[in-house]
Amino acid sequence: MTLREELRLWRDEPLRRVAAEAALLRPRRRRQFQAFGTRSIVHRPLWLYGTRHAAIGNHTLLMHGVWLSVERTAWDAAEPALRIGDRVAFRPFVAISASQSVVIEDGVTIGASSGIYDSNHTVAAAHKSVLDTPLSSRSVRIGEGSWLGDRVTVLSGADIGRGCIIGAGSVVRGTIPDHAIAVGVPARVIGSTQEAPA
Repeated sequence: MTLREELRLWRDEPLRRVAAEAALLRPRRRRQFQAFGTRSIVHRPLWLYGTRHAAIGNHTLLMHGVWLSVERTAWDAAEPALRIGDRVAFRPFVAISASQSVVIEDGVTIGASSGIYDSNHTVAAAHKSVLDTPLSSRSVRIGEGSWLGDRVTVLSGADIGRGCIIGAGSVVRGTIPDHAIAVGVPARVIGSTQEAPA
């Protein structure tokens, strides 16, 4: 490859620049997280909180604007409260709040501006603000190879199976079985990723 071709790649392929920046930040990321995998990238996050209680696998890309928060309620657990597997990809501005346990398995892709939350604020008349009320938490899992479209919201207690597609703008509560295509508010199964195309 000529120097001109190499320079063109640096200009036209932004992931090369992102990977170079990530290589410089790798020692810092390894200190920030309980585990941080080989060739993984957390590119220009908006917020990182409690990440000593989070683990990220190998070859995972979290694009800019990510918001990762492991809440204090999860800091005493022996295992990481937030576990992100190998070959996971987040598009920009994904937000995750883990108060108990959020597991994102290998090969998951999450669309831009999506949110994953394993807790809810409770309502108590004695408190003036919802921020002062206790949390109610239930684990969240997103199964291997699943794809969440842009602006998907995954709520406390959600269990998304393996190989699923969740349509853009959907809100997921409860269980979505393996290989399901689910859309809507709340998300409902409308098909299967294993059905032969027409």
